[in-house]
Amino acid sequence: MVIDKTTGRGCALGMASKTIAGKLVAEGIIGKTIYRKHRINSKSGYDLFRVVKYREEVYVISQKGEELAEDPLWTPSSIDTGVWAKAVGKFSNFEQLDANVEKYLLPELEEYLQSIPDTELVSMARNFLIEHGVINTPICQHTGKTYYFNKNEVYSLDEESELFPYEGRQKFHIFKIRGESCFNMNVWSKAASQFEVGRTLEECVRIFLQTELSHNVPQEPSPIDRLVQYIAPPVYERAPGNHNEVTFDHIHMTVGLPRYQFHSWDALRNEVKRYQHEIYQRVIEKLEQDRQFKKYGVPVNFLKLSDVMLMRDFSMEFILELKET
Repeated sequence: MVIDKTTGRGCALGMASKTIAGKLVAEGIIGKTIYRKHRINSKSGYDLFRVVKYREEVYVISQKGEELAEDPLWTPSSIDTGVWAKAVGKFSNFEQLDANVEKYLLPELEEYLQSIPDTELVSMARNFLIEHGVINTPICQHTGKTYYFNKNEVYSLDEESELFPYEGRQKFHIFKIRGESCFNMNVWSKAASQFEVGRTLEECVRIFLQTELSHNVPQEPSPIDRLVQYIAPPVYERAPGNHNEVTFDHIHMTVGLPRYQFHSWDALRNEVKRYQHEIYQRVIEKLEQDRQFKKYGVPVNFLKLSDVMLMRDFSMEFILELKET
């Protein structure tokens, strides 16, 4: 299962790693060996992955073990043994336990994640935000007004900047969460734009869970888009004897074509014939947008196509000239 961190709900699901890591600690994972890996170029040596507590954080670290430990590997009682073994074998060395759980164990727990009720997700997200200092911290500012969650967890307005002096650099003191891969500040910022004064933190968390960043689905390029790689700027030429620098006699337009899209030169030529009118329309559109052409002040309908050539360097050459009056 892939957890989508571009949605508030996906972020909340990622926060479940904190809950699971806490349960693992409560079950006694600290100090235990959870995985052993045969060391390269060693017949009997192993790297033992153990869970240790360092200051206030819990890490997975690798330690050398010259002999295979007699004690069996530690496994949690609340997680399927096969699922645990598959995930724990990917755990990163000297990375926090909850981060390893988020990256490698959560994707294997699809059924568990789908069964988490919204009320529990809201509770997890609320607790997560409080632990990271969301209370009495500026959430956003507009025209000198600061919005924040007060000690009662109510979204409030500091209109006169009594609590939070409004300064040009105040944006650097806005609530942010760093170093947590389960949290997407862009999703939070989008959700915060919908918060209303008087709403509780829990109500705002529900808005956060329903928020998602827009997804720009790439469109499949059309045949003409694949065919026309680029259109070079127009080249203006004067005929011999025309010394008037504010006029032209011919315009050359070059269109780049794909080199490896077609299996033969004939196949490319047939595709060019098929879309020749569309290619010409794009050439005219490019010409109309050219600054120099606009300076000449010549309407495009005063031009005619005098020649078009398919070149061996995988390009097309369009030559336009003024119509005879």
